[in-house]
Amino acid sequence: MSLKFLKQKIALGILSVTMVGGLIWSNAVMALELDIASEVVDVTQAGPVERHKIFLSRLKKISNTLSRDEYQMIQGVLQGQTYKADDNASLEEVMASLNRAVAQGYEGLFECVGRGCGSSNEWANAVFGQPKLYGPESTQFYWVGKALQTQTYWLVYGSKRSNKAVHFRVESVVPAAPSLKSRLFAAFSELGYLRLAWSDVVGSELELAEALGLWCTQHLNEPASGAYIRQVALAVTGGDVTLAPSAGVDETGRLASELLANMTAERGLECQMSTFGLGRLAPIEGLPSERLDLILLP
Repeated sequence: MSLKFLKQKIALGILSVTMVGGLIWSNAVMALELDIASEVVDVTQAGPVERHKIFLSRLKKISNTLSRDEYQMIQGVLQGQTYKADDNASLEEVMASLNRAVAQGYEGLFECVGRGCGSSNEWANAVFGQPKLYGPESTQFYWVGKALQTQTYWLVYGSKRSNKAVHFRVESVVPAAPSLKSRLFAAFSELGYLRLAWSDVVGSELELAEALGLWCTQHLNEPASGAYIRQVALAVTGGDVTLAPSAGVDETGRLASELLANMTAERGLECQMSTFGLGRLAPIEGLPSERLDLILLP
């Protein structure tokens, strides 16, 4: 295709973000640049650290509910910009510009074109909150990837109505380490348990107690719960490798009891807690052999 359009580099979303808790990112996030003439029509400023859902599949509606076939939850700071391309630019030219921009330095995670993306209305309104992006499902594209250098997630969605210029949206999510509270709430909601390395627990007993206390209190106050007190098991795995299996179970049981005592020394917990020592178990990939599991019980 012969590209006949004005080449003008638009630096999209160069970030220098102040993070929650006073953490400042001193290095600007590498920008995703499209070499096509465009003007900014909407800007979403970077906000606090939140959980963002990044879709990795087409969108469709089932019984008026948005179907989430595949997505990834990312904890981080989001910033976005919506662009109106030059009136003479075609959708194919904008897509070609995107392909050139991500040819090096980016890992593609998902992309789709046309009806393979699903509902344009859902992308424009439910996902990005930008009605300007709505167009025929046959004239849309979506790309999501990650910058290899910064690990920043980038999302690009564009569409074209027959009588209007191409509009496209670029969003970036700068990952941030989630707080213990957000990890616990998400894990209990999605998995029913939270697994932590024991080294992350030592010295964080008060933070863990506060997170668990908030979750227990929130659940108790939910109208649908009927004031039902949830049960949480606190299980410790690991121990001295030189100990016999039964002695290892006793040792980790003692550690579990001491941890619960430390957690409840400053505040009570609305959940009913029980402790278990499991001794040394088979290792789990990505975690040391010494670990803590907080498990919701029926």
